[in-house]
Amino acid sequence: MRLAVEGANVRGLIFNSVFKLLAQHEGEQAATALRATIAKKPLVDFFSYPVRDFLQVLYGAAETLAPRYGSVEDAIRACGAAAIGGFFQSGVGKTLAHIIGQGDPKRLFSSAPTAYSTAVSYGQREYSNLGERRVRLHFRGDMQPVEFHQGLLEEALRAVGCQGRVEARKLGLEEAEYIIEW
Repeated sequence: MRLAVEGANVRGLIFNSVFKLLAQHEGEQAATALRATIAKKPLVDFFSYPVRDFLQVLYGAAETLAPRYGSVEDAIRACGAAAIGGFFQSGVGKTLAHIIGQGDPKRLFSSAPTAYSTAVSYGQREYSNLGERRVRLHFRGDMQPVEFHQGLLEEALRAVGCQGRVEARKLGLEEAEYIIEW
């Protein structure tokens, strides 16, 4: 939380995806109670909200969901997967999936730096092609746990119809790289 700089924001869609996952497994009351810790009314998908609030929501949801997923880290991965799932269910996400097409992870991940910059107001992301079925994303200035992005990137692979894996390597407090293979 202390790394979360003032003015750093996350889109409401990401919050709402975590609330939806929590409601799905623990009931609407659990999601409503967690939402009430940061806001009096529902969040709008395309509005931006403080990353500090998101981290509070993410860790609150992960603590609640940990027994279901086996650990806090696995629950955070599930929240990341829910976030990209929520995006691909939105109008913008459906359009992007149609443009990218099935079976083309390189095309998807090459646009990840731009996609992330529309979802959050902080950090830098770089894409590198490492071969026919392997890419790297390098994140700097990112405040979310690596498990969140790992779950998100694994679900993104599934969204384009590919099986694969995402290896997360933390390089510092706000820096990580993700090797994505399929």
